[in-house]
Amino acid sequence: MHGKTMQKGATPQIARYLRPSEQKMTLSKAVIVYMLGGALGTLWEVIFNLIKLHRYVECSGSVFTPFNPVYGCGALVIVLCLRKFRRPEQVFFLGAIAGGAVEYFLSYCEETILGTRSWNYEKWLWDINGRTTVPIMIVWGILCMVVVFLIYRPLNKVFESLPKKAFRIVGWCCLGLLAVDMFFTVSALFRYAARAAESAPLTAFGEWIDKIFPDSFMKKRFPSMKFR
Repeated sequence: MHGKTMQKGATPQIARYLRPSEQKMTLSKAVIVYMLGGALGTLWEVIFNLIKLHRYVECSGSVFTPFNPVYGCGALVIVLCLRKFRRPEQVFFLGAIAGGAVEYFLSYCEETILGTRSWNYEKWLWDINGRTTVPIMIVWGILCMVVVFLIYRPLNKVFESLPKKAFRIVGWCCLGLLAVDMFFTVSALFRYAARAAESAPLTAFGEWIDKIFPDSFMKKRFPSMKFR
């Protein structure tokens, strides 16, 4: 009886660390949510382009993995911000705002840091500086309800049933994979932008990046990326 009370009520700090509750977002959960969101986002973009353009378009947004960082970050922000809300209308409204904000922020960062734009909604209805638009934010709101109520909550119960130590190890391994992919993706994008500006590499690493990730590869991997 005492054990059941401890599980339902407050637990010591060490116990909470070793056995996180369903409401706690651990590193392993965050990594898996990012990967799942990124993979589903890539799949959605591929299907959308197959319907619209009648051809396959690479949409992963990275050089190695199929995890699109825009959708991965979006899914993670959705879960972090909305997982404790119980009412669908709350999740929809806040999700629409958060999804649009993430899309706007990532677009701004890409243009500021790399001088490129991977999406532009200037021709869409009710666009916001071309970085996001109200109809897309509505889609984000619907997506948030799907992510929170149909995906994350059932998946979170699976997370809690897994051996904690093994789950942490898997989470750290996946984080390492994502870090390596992000490092090479950002490096390749910097050199891609630099080559467009006719800037020669300053280091042997830059020369290696140019050789491994030439313009032909980058154009195929990032087909929608446009330089200013």
